[in-house]
Amino acid sequence: MASPRDYGAARAAILEAAARVIIRDGASDLSTRAVAAEAGVNQSLIHYHFGTKERLMLAVHAEMDAQLLKRQSNLYERDIPVAEKWAQAVEFYRDDLASGYVRLHMELWTIGYSNPAIRAVMLESNAKWRAVVTEGARQAIEDFALTGISAAELATLVIDFWLGMEIEHLLGVPEAEGRQWQALATIQGLLERLARTRERRDAGA
Repeated sequence: MASPRDYGAARAAILEAAARVIIRDGASDLSTRAVAAEAGVNQSLIHYHFGTKERLMLAVHAEMDAQLLKRQSNLYERDIPVAEKWAQAVEFYRDDLASGYVRLHMELWTIGYSNPAIRAVMLESNAKWRAVVTEGARQAIEDFALTGISAAELATLVIDFWLGMEIEHLLGVPEAEGRQWQALATIQGLLERLARTRERRDAGA
């Protein structure tokens, strides 16, 4: 009988292999046979650990999601300017595009439209991300003494902008047309100007 350590090692190896296959082939074309070959295990072992291809995708997503949520939460806990946090979040996004997380996340959302079980998982993930982004929005509102908008409303603007940008990037909308990266840079410039305005205001107080 396999030991708990062997069980955990096999499961981790399959998850790592599945993540590599998703980056290469995409979530919608994920093949347990390809994952088995990548992990160097028997295909039946994947079914033993995860049951279905959908559960395997959700397990990979959960692993990535937990790490990235912690990374984002740690960013908002740092005592650095809001503009610097935004710049770091943009770099995180570049990493997440390269890692395949953005593609997996969006493909699971698509599957979730017709699959209630996957939709429930993705809604739970979305709620966690919304809570983290809302905290970042609260910090920005407090830092810049903004009025007329709540943290929840600002978070929605950021989240919906980001989701739209992710869709366009995954579809291959060129920068010359979508200007997604330029929009991110423009927002950073706006945050830097707001910071300078606050500094002048504080200096004159």
